[in-house]
Amino acid sequence: MKVWILSAAMLILPISGWAQGEVATGEDKTAAAQPDVAAPAKKSVKKTRAAKKSKKAVAAIQKEVTVGVYALDDPSYRYGKYSDLTDDGVFGLFDFKLDRRPDPFSDDTTRWRIEGKRMGLDSRRFELDYWQQGKQRFRFDFREIPNNRFNDGRTPYREQPGGAWALAPGWSVNPYNATTKGFLKLQSSLATMKVDTLRRRFDVAYGLKIGSGWRFDLEYRHETKIGNRTLGGVFGYNFYNARSVILPAPVDYKTDNVEATFGFAGPRMQVNMGVFASFFRNADNTLVFQNAYAHQHEWNDAVSYPDSQGRIALEPDNRYIQFRANVGFNLTSGMRLTSDAAVGTMKQNDTLLPYTINPDLLVQTPVPLSKLDGKIDTTMLNLRFTSRLARRLGLAVNYHYDKRDNKTPQALFPYIGADSQDQRDAALGRINLPYSYTREKSDALMTYRFSKAGRLRAGVEYFDYKRDFQEVRNSDEFAWRAGLTLRGWSMASVTFDYRNSSRDVSDYVANAPLLASYPTGTYGEDDFQNHPLLRKYFLTDRDRDEYRLRADFFPDPRINLGVSANYNKDDYGKGHFGLNTAKVRSWTVDAGLYPKDNVTLTAFYTWEKYNANQSSRFIFSTDSVTDPANDWFADSEDRVDTWNVTLTFKDIGKGKGWKGVEAGMDYTYSKTDSVIGVTAVSAVTAPLPDLLSKQEMFSIWSRFALGDRSNIRLSAQSAKLTSRDWALDGVLPGTVSRVLLPGQAAANYDLWLFSAAWTYRF
Repeated sequence: MKVWILSAAMLILPISGWAQGEVATGEDKTAAAQPDVAAPAKKSVKKTRAAKKSKKAVAAIQKEVTVGVYALDDPSYRYGKYSDLTDDGVFGLFDFKLDRRPDPFSDDTTRWRIEGKRMGLDSRRFELDYWQQGKQRFRFDFREIPNNRFNDGRTPYREQPGGAWALAPGWSVNPYNATTKGFLKLQSSLATMKVDTLRRRFDVAYGLKIGSGWRFDLEYRHETKIGNRTLGGVFGYNFYNARSVILPAPVDYKTDNVEATFGFAGPRMQVNMGVFASFFRNADNTLVFQNAYAHQHEWNDAVSYPDSQGRIALEPDNRYIQFRANVGFNLTSGMRLTSDAAVGTMKQNDTLLPYTINPDLLVQTPVPLSKLDGKIDTTMLNLRFTSRLARRLGLAVNYHYDKRDNKTPQALFPYIGADSQDQRDAALGRINLPYSYTREKSDALMTYRFSKAGRLRAGVEYFDYKRDFQEVRNSDEFAWRAGLTLRGWSMASVTFDYRNSSRDVSDYVANAPLLASYPTGTYGEDDFQNHPLLRKYFLTDRDRDEYRLRADFFPDPRINLGVSANYNKDDYGKGHFGLNTAKVRSWTVDAGLYPKDNVTLTAFYTWEKYNANQSSRFIFSTDSVTDPANDWFADSEDRVDTWNVTLTFKDIGKGKGWKGVEAGMDYTYSKTDSVIGVTAVSAVTAPLPDLLSKQEMFSIWSRFALGDRSNIRLSAQSAKLTSRDWALDGVLPGTVSRVLLPGQAAANYDLWLFSAAWTYRF
């Protein structure tokens, strides 16, 4: 009821004081040239247009204001994740737009637009656009983007002055139980934990035409992001003695991007040169938190509640500068060559933290570097050649080169395991690995037009990757593709594509990163952390098949039908662990019906299915490494069903005493079922509970014209989300023995959103 009362109040707001549109000024209208009654009609039109053009015309400014309300009947953080409509109640709705368009019969080429959307919410946007056709253009764009993750978490931590996180007063633990079960006052110490961020961004861009064919463009973006996110803090140094907590880590980022480009565009050649720079700053460089656990016997004696603390380094300040150039050249009327090159440098030089914040831990060797002096040089090159080889035959060839050269210095760090042990011997320290890579891709595609409606495609692709400090040094991939397109028929069109690729890698050395990150002799050539047969899916051999089909049918001018299907299969071979196969299948049916000019009915249904099979072996002793009885397998299947129906009406009742009514409805249903089955060779296993996410959205709206200048828009939306997630449902902060969790619930809501708005144009 509140919605309609507030809407009525909006409708009776006085408008007499609002500004009116500008009126053309200049010569007296009666002095305008009149057509010669004896002259032909065409001459009269020409003379009238000439007279209009000679006048000092002033462009009209179209103004539009929308005022109204939103009303939400139930709070939901997930529903308003990006819109900021999270609380129940009434919210203001305010949009506006001013648009200046030059008189088409004048020499005026200046146009500008000012527009604001959702100005009453934290998802607001404001835009200013000003341009003189063929001369210059200025653009300003400001927007706020909320990201509300959850507000029902619980934590015993409280933020202290200076940014440290301490446990609630009176926190106590069982000294003989170093798990969450030993937290004696957990429930009484919990406070609300909310995780969200707000991003504010503005963009400024200016473009200037300099002489014939020359242009200068400058763009600047400033972005801030504030709020918090979840971050895990750990005490301990191996699987058995690690204890962790999930903390609300601070987010206070600033990013500035600047890009300047100078270019020339001629009839045969186009050239652009520019520079791009990015600067990131983090107001918080560390996160300090109090240890919540009692002493664990493998930790240093000084590590336990209440005296020990942990410290985590947060994202460091960094910068990136890149120089770019691209050239396009028409070699002949049917042949073109383009190139795009860029070189850049990333740098990060924040001061490194000490090994530990705990003064009771023994540190014999300080951090070897005061600053990381991190540096990565980037090189990128793109080349493209296109040619019309014959009247019906075309060729496109591409080459891409991407290199990341990490020049960060290496050093030996005899580290301390998560603020929980004395410093290890220097011989057991770890060396940082400056990862680098080089990627190259070449492809060629030929197209043959065998008829007015038909085209054949065939091509090849080649990829080459080189990596440092990873399990595989070199890998290459070869692919071929073919396709057919039939268009131009009066009643149908069909497109089909097939792609086959095979990736081959050099020897997979599973312990290569391990050996490279420790001093020579620390580990033997046969030592490992992961099982020697375990493979990372993106670093191993793979065969892939991809199919794409799209068909559209037009049996009647007022009916269209469409069908599309996709099938992808990845096979990673046998004889090793990891991801073995992956398969993606989907198909869509869509339709449109237009029984009358003012009635539109559209609908679609999409079915998707994802399957993955992976395997591994449980290692608990030397003998278990080679024992297949310890193998386990995981088969996952995700099925997604989505369908939508939309119905719209326009100009209902127009010419029958009404100024015109528009109305419509939209219904969307989406359901995802996820099944994960885990089996073991020599153990009894139980399937994991199914994951479910089901969302329904129903909207109905109408717009009533009150005259030539104003209208009312009413809408209602029903939104319902049902989800089941075994990782969240019933998992309270102390449920897991070695991890203190936020305990937030899976997202569920069932609500209505109403809106009423009045728009006036003047």
